[in-house]
Amino acid sequence: MRNVAIVGIGYTPVFVSKRRDVCIPEMISEAVENAFRNSGLTPADIDAVVFGNMQTFEGVNLPHLWSADYIASLGKPVMRIATGGTTGMSAFHAGYYHIASGLHDVVMVVTYEKQSEGDSQVGLLGIITPEIMAMLAAGIDVTGQKGMGAIGGGSAGGISYQATSYLHHSGAGIEHIDAIAAMERRNAAKNPYAHLKDPEATAEKIAQTPLISWPIRFGHVCPTSDGATVCILASEEKAAKLADKAAWVWAVANCASDATTGNLIEGIITDPAEQMPAQIAAKQAYERAGIQDPRREIDYVEIYNGFAHQTLMFLERIGMCEVGEAHKLLEKGELEMNGSLPVNASGGVVSTNAIGTSALNRVTECALQIMGQAGEHQVEKEVHKALAHGWGGLMQYVTITILADKPKKL
Repeated sequence: MRNVAIVGIGYTPVFVSKRRDVCIPEMISEAVENAFRNSGLTPADIDAVVFGNMQTFEGVNLPHLWSADYIASLGKPVMRIATGGTTGMSAFHAGYYHIASGLHDVVMVVTYEKQSEGDSQVGLLGIITPEIMAMLAAGIDVTGQKGMGAIGGGSAGGISYQATSYLHHSGAGIEHIDAIAAMERRNAAKNPYAHLKDPEATAEKIAQTPLISWPIRFGHVCPTSDGATVCILASEEKAAKLADKAAWVWAVANCASDATTGNLIEGIITDPAEQMPAQIAAKQAYERAGIQDPRREIDYVEIYNGFAHQTLMFLERIGMCEVGEAHKLLEKGELEMNGSLPVNASGGVVSTNAIGTSALNRVTECALQIMGQAGEHQVEKEVHKALAHGWGGLMQYVTITILADKPKKL
């Protein structure tokens, strides 16, 4: 295996709910051009492209083909990835292995979502329909017995079940979800690319938003965003020639379990707050990175949090703190940008969610923190190692990436 570094990052000018001024390929090209501009690279430097988005959300197939002119992929190998919320990080992992294996030297990862040109709920329905059909074929009651009624509420229905379980087992309260949501909206106000921003956000303001399904409030929920993100990866030999500053990949890992809406064989419900895949993936990533004490050795964390409680829940599941400790760290201010364990200085997914990009944004935001290029949302402490987390599928597929400020000793 070879060392791999991030040498270029590009975003669309801003993530918003509707980009009516550009079509999808034009929007993607903004991020591609910014990545080239920021890195000093050209299309000729790119050996291969990995492309990611959830095509069902826009209702179009093969977007990587009709975007070819706009992503500088003509004549180059292209791999397309779609794994739900983890699409961005799954695409990043594919790009990483392209280089670590010796297949290519420089790979560009291109991700996007333009939800204003589609219907994400229809897309989600298309994804879950095969599972529901399999449940019906297996004789499982999907009308409300055994907890299956939760899926009728869409993502909020299943997530409220997860949040309730998390609060029960952690000792946290809904007021802590309000507080973490407010913290991340304040952080987003310092991020020029973020979607939902509120420099004056408070837990009290979040608590005044409508309740969707207890304990989930409107203020706890991510937006539907339009935007694109590009990340250029290079081998150690190429990185030395291409970049003055780089963020180095120390470990990648992923894990999936049975879908949390139900076990098709035995008809039982697994607890979506348990997140065993997160525990397994994190353990594998720490072992591969040689990290023995994550709380001490990891300086910064980006959590994929489509819903605000997940920041706290996943911090515990990936071993950054003990079960029941995350909300206490929040109360002490340790998760703030000037705290001992800064989390989601970018504003997180709860502030910006162009789904195909969201998990990759966790990686690129960690890289910006390591390279000291996060601008106004740069955390106060020096960041030598950072962890990016993603989740997708049906709440049961987790990806982990660990980055550092220097190459890993192989």
